[in-house]
Formats: sequence, C-alpha cells, structure tokens
Amino acid sequence: MRIAFFAPHKPVDHPVPSGDLMIARGLRDFLIDSGHRVEIASRERLWKIIESPGRWPSVFFEYGRILERMEKFRPDLWITYHSYHKSPDLYGPEISQRLGIPYVIYQGVFATKYRRNFRTWPGYMANKKALLYSAHVFANKEIDFCNLSRIIIPEKLSRTYPGINTDDFSFCPHSRKDVRSQLGLGKTTTLISVAMLREDVKAESITDLIQAFGTAAGDTPDMRLLIAGEGEARARLEKLAEKVAGEKIVFLGSIPRKELFRYYSAADVFAFPGINEALGMVYLEAQCAGLPVVAYSTRGPSEAVAHMETGLLSPQGDIQALAENITEIVRNTELRERMKKAAPKRIKRIFDLRSNLAQVEKQLLKLI
Repeated sequence: MRIAFFAPHKPVDHPVPSGDLMIARGLRDFLIDSGHRVEIASRERLWKIIESPGRWPSVFFEYGRILERMEKFRPDLWITYHSYHKSPDLYGPEISQRLGIPYVIYQGVFATKYRRNFRTWPGYMANKKALLYSAHVFANKEIDFCNLSRIIIPEKLSRTYPGINTDDFSFCPHSRKDVRSQLGLGKTTTLISVAMLREDVKAESITDLIQAFGTAAGDTPDMRLLIAGEGEARARLEKLAEKVAGEKIVFLGSIPRKELFRYYSAADVFAFPGINEALGMVYLEAQCAGLPVVAYSTRGPSEAVAHMETGLLSPQGDIQALAENITEIVRNTELRERMKKAAPKRIKRIFDLRSNLAQVEKQLLKLI
C-alpha cells in the first residue's frame, strides 16, 4: 500500500516525547517495516487551530501544498492519527475525497460535551465531520470505543489496543545487577517512577507519589524510590522529596527510552499515580519487565493494569490509600512475585504492538 499519514495533534518527528507520539511512531514504523510506503502528508500542527484565527491562512495554503504532494504520491489511502476537538483533521477528508481514496482515523475520539460550549463547538463539529466521513475508525481506548459507537456503525469501527515491542522491555538480569550496583541499592526493595517532570498533572502525580512514599517509608524503612525524568518541576520536587524522605528518593534525570529496560529491571515495583493519564505507555513497559504497578484507579492505569493481578490501584487523590498499597506490595513478597510473573504475560497477550497492528493492517488492506 501507498499510505498518506497525518498526525494533526503532533507530527511524528516532534522533538518533545509523549505517549501519543510513541503510538503514532509505532504505527508508522510498523507499516513501513511491513513493506508499505508511508508518506507524511503534512507536518502542520493543528492543535488549538480553531481558536487561533491568525493561523487560518497557513491552513489554507498548506491544503494546496498537501494536495499537490499527494497527487504526485498517488496514495491508496489516507490515515490520520488522533483527531479530536482540539486538533481536528481539516485536511484528510477533503483531500481523500478529491483523490478518491479511503480515509481512516486511528485513535478516533468523540465526546458530545464539547458541543455545549461555543468555544469548543467548532472543533467538535470539525472532528465529527472527519469521523463521519471515515471509511473506518480505530479506537484504542474503551471509553472512546463506546463514545464512537454512538455515531459510527459497527462495520466501520474497530476496538484495537496500543502496544509496545515487548522484546525491547524484557527483564534483563545483567542490567539489574549492574544498575543496582551503580546506584548502591544492595538488597533494598526499590520502586521506580518514569515521567516528564513538567508543571501539570505529571508533576502533580509525582507530588502525590513522594508524599505517599514518605508515609510508607516511615513504616517500612528499607525502601528506595527512583524517579526518572526531567522538566521544570524537578527542583521543586527534589526539595519536597528531601523534606519527606531524605536520601531515600533518588532523581535519575532523563533516561533514553531505549535504556529504560535496564532501570525497570533494576527495580522491584513501578509507581506512578497517573492523574488524568490517558493510558500511559510506561505502565506497559514496566509490566513487560516484570514490575507490579502501584497507581490510581483512573482511566489510563485501569486499562493498562489489572487490579490485584498485575498491580494495586486506589482512588485518585487518596494519598493514604496509595501509601498503603506501596506498603502492601513491598512487604508482601508472595503477592509481588505473583504479580511479577503475571504482568509480562498479560502485556504480551493484550499489548503486543506487532500483533495488534497486524489486525489494523488487515482492515486497511480490505479497504483498498
């Protein structure tokens, strides 16, 4: 297949890492590795485009450039990754119609609450138009699948799952020994958290984690918490960590994704509350390496983690419950070992990237 690929929210080569970016790149790379030719239709970012009239002329001129490029490329179909009310796809439906090719949305999102506000209504309608024009829509979250079912007929809607290359995050005993020696962890039970330390819900989650860890460490002193990530909130969080738990919390800074498996392997538990987390690829990565998870029972962690099977989840904002779950999973070695074995099996069964995207590829081939 010759595929036109567009990500209106954030181009696939955007320099700032995120879970959405990893999913988009995973889809693109899979299609290329499978022998298909993928052409980036545009790198124009449409995030908040509706409320930015100063950018509208650039959208108009980019439309002409895309059409010219795609007429030369002659794609068999168009795939848009992640269209929603803040970043609606304003190009794909029109250009697909001009070229006479199927139009597909991967990770479609639909929520009627945005039609009730005059500020969000235009974006809501633009996104709805793209969804209704689609030859097929893939939803990789349960809530999105349910919402999309209200406007998309079953034949044009598929429930798929995000995923990771499981070989990239398998447990590595050599790395465990090496990293633990390097950090002087000895036999200490070690938790690890991975997040961008920016001043938003990410830093809010780490703040809750530090406070919960401080409470748990008071009852179970032989514990350490490693925090991997970088951002403007780091200095503030380091001060809080020192105040709450002294030297028991260690900030590792930014760790390249290809090196994360080494640090997951060195730890015993993965902990990240996940406030407003859409899914959280780090939950998948950590479980693949055999780490039980401690998190909040919000939408993202609840989809990625099986409560009492591969981790312990508690209500958002309940720091005491979060601390109790940390204590339980650290002290209860039998529970931890059971989850350690179950977690990789579940990830490989449900969240294996190549297996999941192979199903997407089959549907795309049907469309052409």
